[in-house]
Amino acid sequence: MTVPVRARYREATPDDVDAVRDVARTTWERDYPDVVNREAVTDTVESWYGHDQLAADVRRGDALVLVAETDDANAESDADVTGVRIRGFVHGVVDGDCGTILRAYVHPDARDDGLGRGLVDAALDAFRDRGCDRAEAMVLARNAPGNAFYDALGFEHVATDTTLVGGDGYDEHVYLTYI
Repeated sequence: MTVPVRARYREATPDDVDAVRDVARTTWERDYPDVVNREAVTDTVESWYGHDQLAADVRRGDALVLVAETDDANAESDADVTGVRIRGFVHGVVDGDCGTILRAYVHPDARDDGLGRGLVDAALDAFRDRGCDRAEAMVLARNAPGNAFYDALGFEHVATDTTLVGGDGYDEHVYLTYI
């Protein structure tokens, strides 16, 4: 497992889109093979994180896309000469006094380093700065680690909705916390 030397949480830029897509794709491929088929994973990543769509979300005023950037002493690729890598992200929106974390992902190779908690804390701070007094988070009902993550952060499960993944409906838990 790669251990980051330090992490920075910042708003994503259009230059981060490919790295965010890579984290999303790798996470879905690793975490959801028993929930959705591979074609649905590809379709979902393209639908939710298509280059143009994600670049537009990065620029939108009501959207929030934050990245966790690490200095990785064990950088694995020649293109990663600096050792700085995007290892996770959170994607949310603001609607009035409520911020919603639509998705929060940490690359499977960078888990258990506190990056997920850091990303959610950074998102809650950003929501608070934008006038929110509460935050929701969404996670597929069958994603046991994701549900446990929000429980551990003190979010309360308040509803179950349905979301589309690859054209099929899946139960999605809605969590709430006051900030």
